[in-house]
Amino acid sequence: MDSVYAVSDIHSPRFLPLFKQAVSGAPPKPPCFIILAGDIVDKGNVDMVKPVVESIKAKWGNVGIIAVFGNEEYHSVRSSLVERYDTVTWVDDRVEFYKCNELKVAIVGTQGSLDRLTRWQSKHMPWLLEEYRRRPQLIRELVRDSKAKADVVILVSHYALASGNLKGEDPRIWPEMYSKLMERVVAEAKPDIAIHGHAHLGRSYTVVNGVPVYNVALPAVKSITIINLKRGLIGFIK
Repeated sequence: MDSVYAVSDIHSPRFLPLFKQAVSGAPPKPPCFIILAGDIVDKGNVDMVKPVVESIKAKWGNVGIIAVFGNEEYHSVRSSLVERYDTVTWVDDRVEFYKCNELKVAIVGTQGSLDRLTRWQSKHMPWLLEEYRRRPQLIRELVRDSKAKADVVILVSHYALASGNLKGEDPRIWPEMYSKLMERVVAEAKPDIAIHGHAHLGRSYTVVNGVPVYNVALPAVKSITIINLKRGLIGFIK
């Protein structure tokens, strides 16, 4: 069966040992591609992407790696990440198309949105509020457009996409972890699969209006998430 692997919130070097353990315990057969759903590094540490990529390559060879930016991939270092790690496809508020054997797969990638700025964001990056309000409509259009061009559409966000996966987190900070507008995009635009991270204490899986939504944050699931793809049928193996 065609499959993709997904993980986020490695926060390299903080959870790098756990990530290496998760890679070691994952199946040896390479997936069609691997998705890194943000917070690959801690505090904008560009150098620490290298051991993450090296661990993946050592296990699965030249498998494709697709990544979105998380809040720890600071805006100030994103151009450096793209330049230094050109074997990674960075998908930021746009769509990329891939072949997974007989399936054409669209990856719609984004950092995601929040309902409320964090205290730090409010002080240092207040302009993000407008970005978080604008982004859901853009992602909605990308998902809908991709459905006409691909067999499977996967929406990948760093910030959470479903309140169901936030259970276990403090409800008082849910608005700083996810966006109701983005959950509405999942419910109404209906990608075949939705993937996110960010929820270290959250649940690994929920369903939004028939769409399977996976929280692949490494601190939450302690493993690489394996998602099986088939035209018309999406399965999940943990």
